[in-house]
Amino acid sequence: MRPVDADAEREPEQDWERFLSPVLDAVRRDVTALEREHVRAHLRARRKLLEIESLLDAIKSEVEASEASALDPARGPGAEAEERVMKLCEKVEKKAVEAALMGKRIVEIHQQIDSYECC
Repeated sequence: MRPVDADAEREPEQDWERFLSPVLDAVRRDVTALEREHVRAHLRARRKLLEIESLLDAIKSEVEASEASALDPARGPGAEAEERVMKLCEKVEKKAVEAALMGKRIVEIHQQIDSYECC
């Protein structure tokens, strides 16, 4: 048989655990959701960076083609190639801005996850 004092000590502890259990479950769900969003944000950022890389490769090939046509006296000065390069540069700038915004969101998610890790 247990002493009466042992039961008296356990009851407040069990009440405390019963009270904290839903709170801790909610915190765990929040952290899990933030970690999922973190992974998704990284994947989106990686996709944007790959798109930027692809556009930069396209710009490089357009510039090389423009240089080759400039050296060839039989062809025109390559105004069309220059226009395509300008359009590609605009796309790269837009994608870079999007990637920067995604980077900021990733930092925010990291900060939120870090604030939950104290519990």
